[in-house]
Amino acid sequence: MGFTEMIFLGAGLSMDSFALSITNGMCAVKNRLLAGLMCALCFGLFQGSLTTIGYALGSAFADKIRAVDHFIALFLLVFIGVKMLIDSRKESDVQAVLSPAVVFVSAFATSVDALTVGIGLAALSVNIVLVGLMMTLVSAVICLFGFFLGEKAGKHLGNSARVIGGLVLIGLGFKIFAQHVFF
Repeated sequence: MGFTEMIFLGAGLSMDSFALSITNGMCAVKNRLLAGLMCALCFGLFQGSLTTIGYALGSAFADKIRAVDHFIALFLLVFIGVKMLIDSRKESDVQAVLSPAVVFVSAFATSVDALTVGIGLAALSVNIVLVGLMMTLVSAVICLFGFFLGEKAGKHLGNSARVIGGLVLIGLGFKIFAQHVFF
């Protein structure tokens, strides 16, 4: 696998994470730089590490993982999205939306596909360490860009950014589910 293919693979895999990073950027109030770096690092590490783990698992478990990955993503993203919608009705600090635990779960939910891609890469002759590093780097850069893009939008949207963010997460969960079940 060439350098260009790795970049395109990383970009393709990180589109769900990019959308979530925009949402996170819209909701961040305090420590924006730290929150953006946390999101980028977490999303990037999950993309790269799950690709590598999938490669290690090989094709022996591919069918079992594919059978449940969309349910996991649906549950986690809808859960976080509903929580954001509920929190949007409160006048509390928005910073809680970007707790490390929420970012961690979101990063996992949007990176489950990378596990399956890693399993597929096991059939190819690739340097998985290099591929995993490229997945991490490309996803982190894309997500950092998405976070600060969302931050600019969030300044104009105020508290309704949490409503939009919650709806985006719920929609993203159903999108992943529908792609896996129907296509």
